[in-house]
Amino acid sequence: MVADSNGGDRLRIALGSDHEGESLKDKLIGHLREERLSVKDCGLHNADPASAAEVVGLVAQTLAAGEADLGIVVSNSGAVASMAANKIPGVRSCHCQDTFSARQARRTAAADMLCLGARVLGDDLAAEIADAFVGEAPSDDQRHELLRRGIQELEESFETRRIEMPQAQVSESDG
Repeated sequence: MVADSNGGDRLRIALGSDHEGESLKDKLIGHLREERLSVKDCGLHNADPASAAEVVGLVAQTLAAGEADLGIVVSNSGAVASMAANKIPGVRSCHCQDTFSARQARRTAAADMLCLGARVLGDDLAAEIADAFVGEAPSDDQRHELLRRGIQELEESFETRRIEMPQAQVSESDG
């Protein structure tokens, strides 16, 4: 977090979009800056077709480098971006279309990346969802800590199994 002019901490947000989400991304950047949040525009900055996974990677790199506290990705539906984000070890992405889900994902699971659909949400609702996400802190309730630990253990167990699993052998078939 960076200190604001009053000496308090303010969240740093990394925000990116594919070509379909660029307009909404720009509006969200303006909105979040009006809310006195620090926002880094992770692109993309043109109308050329781009993969949501590419943008997720840019936002995730910013988070991993400690240059942002939370990430937001805007794409066509938000669904594919969230799937891609959850493939990155340590990222806890949520695809939300309402404020309740955004708050719950932050509070219970400590989600750190929000994925929004530009073709699904209007500008005002997208801003409300982003506000709900960045405005909620992870809960220190023991049951939520257990939930987060369970998510982490699941991720680690699959990563370990992926490393230990032998490569499938392909055989030539006669035919």
